[in-house]
Amino acid sequence: MKPSTSSYFAKLLLMNVCSAFLLGMNYGIAPSSFELASKAQPTEAQPSDAEQIAPVIEHALDQVNRAKNIQSLFGWFDNNSTKNCEDCVKQISNMRYAQCSSSDKNGYMEKELENMSTSNSLLGRLIRKNIRPDSIIKPICMQMSMELGRSALPRSSYKTCSKSNGYGSGVGAACVSENHFKLINNSFDLVSTCMKDFIASGESDEMKKLDVRAVYALVNVESGFHMNAVSGTGAGGIGQFTSAAIKDVNLNELPEVRNSLESNSNPVCGRMSMELLDSMSPMRDASSKSCDRISLKNGNPVKNMLYSFAYLRGVKKDLDRAIFKSKDFSKKFKLSEYDLAKIKRAMMVWSHNTGSAGTLTPTKALLRTLYRNKPVTDADTFINQLQQYMQKYPASANAGRARRKETSQYFPKITTLLNKIETNAGGGSCVN
Repeated sequence: MKPSTSSYFAKLLLMNVCSAFLLGMNYGIAPSSFELASKAQPTEAQPSDAEQIAPVIEHALDQVNRAKNIQSLFGWFDNNSTKNCEDCVKQISNMRYAQCSSSDKNGYMEKELENMSTSNSLLGRLIRKNIRPDSIIKPICMQMSMELGRSALPRSSYKTCSKSNGYGSGVGAACVSENHFKLINNSFDLVSTCMKDFIASGESDEMKKLDVRAVYALVNVESGFHMNAVSGTGAGGIGQFTSAAIKDVNLNELPEVRNSLESNSNPVCGRMSMELLDSMSPMRDASSKSCDRISLKNGNPVKNMLYSFAYLRGVKKDLDRAIFKSKDFSKKFKLSEYDLAKIKRAMMVWSHNTGSAGTLTPTKALLRTLYRNKPVTDADTFINQLQQYMQKYPASANAGRARRKETSQYFPKITTLLNKIETNAGGGSCVN
């Protein structure tokens, strides 16, 4: 039986979602589709005025013995649900999941999920853990994303792992069973809880939640929260990671991610780092090891989600350095903190599709022409103008007609899809 929630939103969203998903999946993390928040593939665009990616350096992470008190740590996390959200509780109690077994054509994940659920690992705990009514992103929104994602992509877009650790054959989208949904929902809630301070350091709680909402919206379009989704270019997993993006995170962000998680006041965050980033190997970028991006055995979907947040943080740093904290452009923005953050968030999401350089090139052109002699005073106007400048002044890697069209429409399509999901989730926002 399909979830009852799908009946009131599928007809309205399916046509929009299909086009948005297909757009995002064609290009992977560098070229994807959405307006909210994710770092684009750093090597996709290389205009002369943009900083180039440093040579890749393999990281030899220290091996850390696994902590033995994971049960008590999860007790802390489970007891952290104190917010009163009667509507959330009602929505969760009304959820219905697909009934599937490993013998079903789309039930190929069930046996592995069931086996994992009996383990004492982090992923096993996440599968067994009850859904939190006050999770950062409402579970009803997560369920909508997964259900819509199942029908939005061709069967060949969902892969298994080959014996050599590369991608295997296409198998179609896995059914959204209770185990499957709980793993995805609880994983994103945990990673968001642990990484929101890292990605939005120094910002208000409201801004941090909006950044999480942005990541949710971006992933929703890229993979529909299906951990084994793979694009035609080889980008894989929840965040549609390519080799270049993995290299970037391993080189520039991973040590800071580990430090942030292991110093977090929530002990589960440290547990996650020690088990998935220290005891396990980092995600490998080689195409022959592409299964690292989708495999449960390699800590996914949690590891892929951690990399997604880390990549976003890298984009933020790129944008700050080149625009928002630069002597040439920083004084041009005469906006409130909220509106300035809106522009930054839009540019981060755009960069997931274009690469950091691919967003910086049209942004600098916009500031040097229309805003040459005047300040930026309206965030929405600036974002709309940036959409036009993606067409007029693209980075060299995005100069083709098809790429100009895709990059300019990327952020608006993601925003439109998110707004429709939120409307059909009961109005308001997908953020609790």
